[in-house]
Amino acid sequence: MKGRKKNKRAGRRGISARLAMLGMPLALSGMAHAQQAASGDGTAAQSQQSAQSAQPATGGTVTTGAGTGGTLPAVTVSSNRESPTGPTVGIVAKRSITATKTDTPIVRVPQSVSVVTREQMDQQGATTVDQALRYTPGVYSQDSTDFRFDQLRGRGFDYAEYLDGLILQPSAYYANPRIDPYFLERIEVLRGPASVLYGAGSPAGIVNMVSKMPTEEPVHELMLQFGNHNRYEAAFDLGGKVDEAGTVLYRVTGLARDADSQVDGVKDQRIAIAPSVTIRPTKDTSLTLYAQYQRDPAGGLFDSLPVSGVATYNPNGKISPGTYVGNPDDDFLRRTQYAVGYKFEQKINNVFTFRSNARYMHDDIDYHQTFFSNWASGSTSVLNMNAFLDREHLSQFAMDNQVEAKFSTGAVKQTVLFGVDYQRLLNGVNSGTGAVGTLNPFVPDYSSLKAITTTSKRVDTATDQVGVYVQDQIEYGRWLVTLGARNDWTSTNIQTQTATTSTLQHQTPHAFTWRGGVSYLFDTGIAPYFSYAKSFQPTVGTNFAGDALVPTTGEEYEVGIKYQPKSYNALYTLSFYNLTQQNVTTPDLLHPGSAVQTGEVRSRGIELEGHVQLTNELAILGSYTYLNQVVTQSNTPSQLGKRPTIAPRNMASLWADYTLHGGPLRGLGFGGGVRYIGMSAGDTANTFDVGSVVLLDAAVHYDIGNWKLSLNGTNLTNRKYVAYCSGGACYYGSTIGVLGTARYQW
Repeated sequence: MKGRKKNKRAGRRGISARLAMLGMPLALSGMAHAQQAASGDGTAAQSQQSAQSAQPATGGTVTTGAGTGGTLPAVTVSSNRESPTGPTVGIVAKRSITATKTDTPIVRVPQSVSVVTREQMDQQGATTVDQALRYTPGVYSQDSTDFRFDQLRGRGFDYAEYLDGLILQPSAYYANPRIDPYFLERIEVLRGPASVLYGAGSPAGIVNMVSKMPTEEPVHELMLQFGNHNRYEAAFDLGGKVDEAGTVLYRVTGLARDADSQVDGVKDQRIAIAPSVTIRPTKDTSLTLYAQYQRDPAGGLFDSLPVSGVATYNPNGKISPGTYVGNPDDDFLRRTQYAVGYKFEQKINNVFTFRSNARYMHDDIDYHQTFFSNWASGSTSVLNMNAFLDREHLSQFAMDNQVEAKFSTGAVKQTVLFGVDYQRLLNGVNSGTGAVGTLNPFVPDYSSLKAITTTSKRVDTATDQVGVYVQDQIEYGRWLVTLGARNDWTSTNIQTQTATTSTLQHQTPHAFTWRGGVSYLFDTGIAPYFSYAKSFQPTVGTNFAGDALVPTTGEEYEVGIKYQPKSYNALYTLSFYNLTQQNVTTPDLLHPGSAVQTGEVRSRGIELEGHVQLTNELAILGSYTYLNQVVTQSNTPSQLGKRPTIAPRNMASLWADYTLHGGPLRGLGFGGGVRYIGMSAGDTANTFDVGSVVLLDAAVHYDIGNWKLSLNGTNLTNRKYVAYCSGGACYYGSTIGVLGTARYQW
């Protein structure tokens, strides 16, 4: 594949040289720029420098001839537009399908959007989705020792996770689906309320992971990885055309991993495979069938630690980041996860296109965890320990049907999207918990800890959600307007059974949400925008009167500027937002033990991001996040006016990669990055802070023939830092990581 890219670039340079001999380079350049402006994408070749950057171009075909009296043959220059669901060469993605559910240039979206490409993940050696988003603004990727599932927060709230536009609905317990980044083509982050297109969800927005799917370009890769903590991984990625015409395409991706972790006794093991096939009987019809299977014999454990001895002073010293405060002889997390689905698209005519996406996913969880509850009375060295047993089954089905219409009415161009989606979740949990003894975390002796072997509670949950939505993207001159509205109907039944009690909760909340945004696209590539969006999220429980709690709601105002320069390959975004979550539960002062929904949390912030392919050799990523989150209404005096936890006020990052493309060291490259994570509140009363930290990362890679070799290091100075504290417990961040990768591609 590397050889083919080189030949394409050489071909383009050869064409330019021949056109220059004809005295036509300026005319061709003008036509390319005119075509770029018409598309609004800006990924077309814009200069000789950007043409050599290997970023896919945008546009169609430019044909030139010798004129009416000429005898020279016509020259045709073709270019390929970036696909928002396919491979993206480089680190600068310019189109997204997550923000609008249509193929839209990011510069035209009146909301903050970030894309992490496959190449960025490989450059930085990301082995989890958390790690892949470490350099993304507005995302606090906790990157802690807890890798049971991704833990992503933005603008002070948890992100909802999606895979290929369909929700990865977690249970209220521990059956949270997890996707390995090796199976992903890109990761897209839509910041701010997204209920208008996706239904119930967090006001933070969504993280949408885009899977590797069949492509016409052949894919042949074998990979081996080795790292510290005894990490060994083997993977493969194969795909391409089945027949010469490309009527049938295929892709098969798989991996196997065995690794320890920085915490003694905690392992990370996985085997997974994902086959897919695309059938295209005509140019207007496409059907992709896919399946996924993942087995985690050891899926990680959380290592919650007491505040004293980790984030604050303890007379016995510091608890080591490698100390497991649990029972390594008895604790485990085993996950079996599988899914089947399809993606169908039918172009009806030049106006209408129909799409249908559906997926069934199932998770089985067998989980035992020992954890501390509090310090033993009068002690600063002995912890009271509890344990729980969780046997869980989660089944979820999601479907999204859409009709898209593209048409013009005079000078007004419109893309109208109408959709109906449906989600169903069934979750069954058998659990048990109890005290199991004591543990000294400074000199741990696990032999006296007991085990929980029986379950004592059964919880069954059934949730259905139906949503109807419509969106209109309007273009008039340089003005771009996006309007959307949606209505959702949900139904939830929760049956709880113990040895002595049985209760049933039934809730049927519904909600109307909408979004509006406007932007103006200047010739220079600058696009200021403003947007307003709403979200809702169901809340489980009842108040003192027995009435079901209503959903929390989110409301956001966002203003920003996007800049897509024409002279080089880059995309910049600066955004300011004011986000409020309402109907938050807070204690009922008249009825202790009950809750009312008069709480409110407000987040205000600034986010700055730049993805720059400055030259063919140099790529740069930069970001800055400022978050001012505060509890504005609460019946708990200690929380009113205070900062919530897990919300650093300042974060910043910078990554650069330089690769030689000529000379005797051609193919040799170096990367380096710095991440700053500012202070955050350690508890809801703000009695202590989690300290700030600066982390250094680096990479060296070398392409030689069919081999691509790389060595990545994270947290090179081996800083021992606290990732976050919440709920009376703290979690260490990842210490130094070393990862060697060898890829063979042909």
